[in-house]
Amino acid sequence: PGPATPPLTDVAAALGGEPEIEARIADALPGEQAETLRRLGRERRTPQERRAAARRLVRGTFWHLTYNLRPELWDRLSQSEPLAPELTRDLLRDLVGGGIRILEVGAGSGRLTKLLEPRAGSLVAIEPSAALRCLLRQRLPGVYVVAGHGHRLPLVSAWADLVIACGTFGPDPPMGGRVVLGEMLRCARAGGTVALVGAEQPRWWRDQGFELATYPSPAAPLDDELTEFFGPARPPRHLLWRRT
Repeated sequence: PGPATPPLTDVAAALGGEPEIEARIADALPGEQAETLRRLGRERRTPQERRAAARRLVRGTFWHLTYNLRPELWDRLSQSEPLAPELTRDLLRDLVGGGIRILEVGAGSGRLTKLLEPRAGSLVAIEPSAALRCLLRQRLPGVYVVAGHGHRLPLVSAWADLVIACGTFGPDPPMGGRVVLGEMLRCARAGGTVALVGAEQPRWWRDQGFELATYPSPAAPLDDELTEFFGPARPPRHLLWRRT
């Protein structure tokens, strides 16, 4: 399993009523993890605890599975949910100076990357999904695209003038939290900026010292297939930033 794997406690709790599925997962894990999953699967949990674990499991894996198994759907969604125009204006005017070094974390198929590239002196785009990295390289061949995860960024410390992510992180691990924030801060130079566009739960980020600007939500009509799969459109309309 990759580093974004959900906690085994949630896997065991959610699948407690499905011993055959749990056994197949355990058989695919390394020995110590397999034994841990089997042990956790024998623990008693209330129906409420199992339902809560199942919700966390689905939430934690939905985007990861979509990026890797249905990248074309994610690409269509990201192209259909543009950044708020005023957000784009302020981001490029205030945070993206000409010729700077930019690290984008969780670049996806390039929704934000295409706005950053013309202004960057150097632009490194980190993306864990191989399918989305392929789309990004085809679309923006001048960008240096690298495999990696937010909680362990493959970059030297203090390299970037701007470290930025769009629609990627919230307050909860593995897709966010203090470890990811620490890595983003590590990669930013002294006097640089860490910024997030469309982050989950902006209030948590404000508690970590970020400034917040909120913009009107742009129109983002989705076709029936995208609406059925992802739910209502939620184009990014929050901009958070913190000087380092």
